[in-house]
Amino acid sequence: MEKIIESLQKFGLTRYEAKAYIGISNLISARAEEIAKSSEIPRSKIYSTLKELEKKGFITITHTRPLEYKVIPPSEIFKKKKEELIKELEDSEEKLDEIYNNQISEIQAPVWLIKTSENIITKEVEIIRRTKKSINMRIGFLLENEGETLIEEFKKLPRNIPIKILATPDCYINQEKLNIIKMFEEANLDNLEIIESDIKFAKIIIRDGKELFRTIVKFTGEEKSVLPGTSVGVLNQYKDICKNFDERFLNQFNKMKSKQKKNKKNKGNP
Repeated sequence: MEKIIESLQKFGLTRYEAKAYIGISNLISARAEEIAKSSEIPRSKIYSTLKELEKKGFITITHTRPLEYKVIPPSEIFKKKKEELIKELEDSEEKLDEIYNNQISEIQAPVWLIKTSENIITKEVEIIRRTKKSINMRIGFLLENEGETLIEEFKKLPRNIPIKILATPDCYINQEKLNIIKMFEEANLDNLEIIESDIKFAKIIIRDGKELFRTIVKFTGEEKSVLPGTSVGVLNQYKDICKNFDERFLNQFNKMKSKQKKNKKNKGNP
């Protein structure tokens, strides 16, 4: 019982209100005196408690003589309150994120260098998790385990957030060949579009047109294999630069998408 009271208090009820709601849930419909007895609330407190419960949407009052109080089913209450709580948390997160990002841009220069493959992949994960509108990427190579990590995070994004990728077909990591396009296509994400492009040696992720992260790395051998230990990430939060890069990416992506459709159509018409 205590746990139920604590849960109801998280929805903004006082202890008396929580006990009254539990009591009326046992009765479905009852008079104030019956609810007071069922919930062990003093009669001097029951009317004001029930009035507050009605204001908060937990019960209804039938204006008969004497007054009749009816419970709103817990399933309806919990569904509604959970939706309200999630919405409130999301709104707070967005506002705090905005405050945080604005404060960072005032205190520090909006460009950072990030070293080591592990830190670079961690930063990409953070960027993806902050996404509200779009993710656009140029992938000319991948670091070790980076592709799997990106796909895992993409799967967590809402399906109304588009992910657009221009990628080279494959790359080499530690002398081992990795098929980049095949990897992302096999993820079967309906909000992800990937188009082949000759962009070797470049990797950029752009979030919401507001944040740009570029990875630079050295290559070795004839096959130009990635040397993960040499990787350096550059995080850029200059709004104008990020916006310009995003616009240029989308123009290129749409042109290549149109060209790809035209080529497929031509192949289908001998």
